[in-house]
Amino acid sequence: MKKETLLLTLLFGFIFSVFSQSTGDFEYRTDNGSITVTGYNGSEKEINIPEKINGLPVTAIGDEAFFRKKLTSITFPNTVANIGRRAFSFNRLTSLTLPDSIVSVEFMAFSNNRLTSITLPNSLVSIGMRAFTENRLKDITLPDSLDYLGDAAFSRNLIKSVYVPKSVRNFNSYTFDIYVKIFRD
Repeated sequence: MKKETLLLTLLFGFIFSVFSQSTGDFEYRTDNGSITVTGYNGSEKEINIPEKINGLPVTAIGDEAFFRKKLTSITFPNTVANIGRRAFSFNRLTSLTLPDSIVSVEFMAFSNNRLTSITLPNSLVSIGMRAFTENRLKDITLPDSLDYLGDAAFSRNLIKSVYVPKSVRNFNSYTFDIYVKIFRD
């Protein structure tokens, strides 16, 4: 009886470990037929977010999912639409390209990294408060799709001047540091 129990335990452990590896080191939840990545348990510092987990599209990165993981690189699939609060804060990211599927980047999503360059897609509508604060950005190009720029979204960077598209209706001078020259139509 003990041998059978041990054998079953080992078999289930093997099956579970194989299943876990198929979804990688990502924690996630299912939301209405799509996946939100909620955490990362891996040791890799350069990661690729999967396009699908268990056959469902990965459409969101949850709050603090990659908070303080010492990441140096992140690649997103063209399925992710939302990046949650502090999702990638306090890492070591130096450059960032967001896919054309991104609609919103929330509060402090990429704060306190080492970003020197970012590419923001034309699908982006909202950048939350302090989303890119405390990085090393010198230049940014804000997309014409943008509607909302949160307070201090780009504060504590190296930006000297920026063009803010007329599409941005919700925005104030606290979005950037006080010395930044802001151009508008």
